[in-house]
Amino acid sequence: MHNPFPQKICFLIHLLYICGIRKYWKRKNLTMSKNDFQTAINLIRSGETDRGLELLEKATAPETIKNIAKAEIAYYRDDLKNAMYFDEHSLPADHQWYDPLIVNHHLRAYVYAAKKTGSISRAIEFLDYYIAQKRKEYGFAAAKPFENIYLNAMRRLNGQKTTDAPKKIKIITPAECQSTIIFENNGCTREESARMISSMLMYMWNNIETEKVLKIYEEYADLITLDDHHIWAARNYIKLHDDVNALTCLMRYVKGWTPTEKFTVMPMKVFVFNDILKYWTPEIRRQFLVLNKNR
Repeated sequence: MHNPFPQKICFLIHLLYICGIRKYWKRKNLTMSKNDFQTAINLIRSGETDRGLELLEKATAPETIKNIAKAEIAYYRDDLKNAMYFDEHSLPADHQWYDPLIVNHHLRAYVYAAKKTGSISRAIEFLDYYIAQKRKEYGFAAAKPFENIYLNAMRRLNGQKTTDAPKKIKIITPAECQSTIIFENNGCTREESARMISSMLMYMWNNIETEKVLKIYEEYADLITLDDHHIWAARNYIKLHDDVNALTCLMRYVKGWTPTEKFTVMPMKVFVFNDILKYWTPEIRRQFLVLNKNR
């Protein structure tokens, strides 16, 4: 009589593999020297990009991991074709890190670079290769999240509507505002007030009169740690054609950015927002490279 037990064992092993055991073992086996590699990353984050890159080349770490950092620098330097190259030689190895948004944000930047440089066919070829690798690695059913990222990247390349577009900015005038916020201090410290304001701002954007929301944001901006608020404020200022304050908000965002992995060196979330991409020039991006982002 056929014993189904070995088949069940194989199925369970495969399931555990898909669910992340694989990540533990592969990550455990990365031969990464903490000293030279992390020193290089910290130098880049502190604004010493060239020194950091020189040390990164010599550091002991997988090339795929190094290429993530190199891609981020290249995007901010407007070295777009090299940025695409580094992403092409790193993103398929996304089993080497935990944060799923790295692929998402990098592919936003990748598509932006492909369109700016007229490299659409190259991008299509890479995206097809990427999803083929994910289907092979996970199986068609488990690769569904990657399918969504792939399809939206392809839609973006072709100028089609995507399913992951961020909310558009809506400037609310006093006449249009149907809600109001009354904020009473009640003896709170400024830090406590900032925490409360931060929790309320996500509702206030696009619902409360824009000028009032921006005034509240500016009053506590130096204490607000949630990067979404600095991005929302910047996008509102861009919509109001206030480039000076928009840049100030983006500076706050970059300075306060918190890396989600030990090897990321620049915030890539900004590539999600077309209104920011239309606003910031290569010169502005290069300014962000020299900011100290070590917190």
